[in-house]
Amino acid sequence: MFRILYKCALVTLIAIVCSLLITGSIMSAFDMHNKMGFVIATICPLTITPPISLMVFRQSERLRVTLLQLSQVMLQLEETNAKLLEKASRDSMTGLLNREAFFTHVDRVRRQIPGSLLIIDADHFKKINDQHGHYNGDGALTAIAHCISRSIGENDSIGRIGGEEFAVFLATEHEDEGPAIAEIIRKDVTLIEFRTPENEQVPLSVSIGGVIDVSTGAIADHFQTADRRLYEAKRNGRNCVIVKPAMKTAA
Repeated sequence: MFRILYKCALVTLIAIVCSLLITGSIMSAFDMHNKMGFVIATICPLTITPPISLMVFRQSERLRVTLLQLSQVMLQLEETNAKLLEKASRDSMTGLLNREAFFTHVDRVRRQIPGSLLIIDADHFKKINDQHGHYNGDGALTAIAHCISRSIGENDSIGRIGGEEFAVFLATEHEDEGPAIAEIIRKDVTLIEFRTPENEQVPLSVSIGGVIDVSTGAIADHFQTADRRLYEAKRNGRNCVIVKPAMKTAA
């Protein structure tokens, strides 16, 4: 309020000065010398300017506050939308990217960063659910998800793309690194000491199929190739890794 009154006083003073200057100029032009003219030139702006300027500045201040509040609301809305978008792109159980978000992410980054694709499937998962219950099955999947996350680099990405199926984008196109990282993941999963609430240990393992260098071509085609290699790994006895370059797609 003090700022508004200060502005009103300043505008009133300017109005009085301008009124006196104009009155003095007119009187000088017509060779008039009337003190009453200067009195009127002072009283008129002193009477009219304060209420008008007060109304204008109060409205201006209200508009400024409203715009500031609107800006804060818009910022909060953007933050809320970002959180909702992030939540919508995540798997509720593991916190990993869901299927759609993962492949959208990979399709974007693979054109900027050369990379490889791994498809990872938990072995005998139905058996775990049947023998130990879905609660323990969910716990096993969460343990595997955390293990994979720890086994990959900070530039790699991971998502849960199915019930017991995960996918990893490795930021490398080297023929030796992809299979080596997949083998690390496989071994790390077998080292998980997962126990039920009854303290019964449940052995865990995964089968992995993959494609080296997915920077070109349709991501759906690379996924199908990796998926075929995953099932080849399962046919070979599970707890197995088959990761090859894209050009060596099986017939």
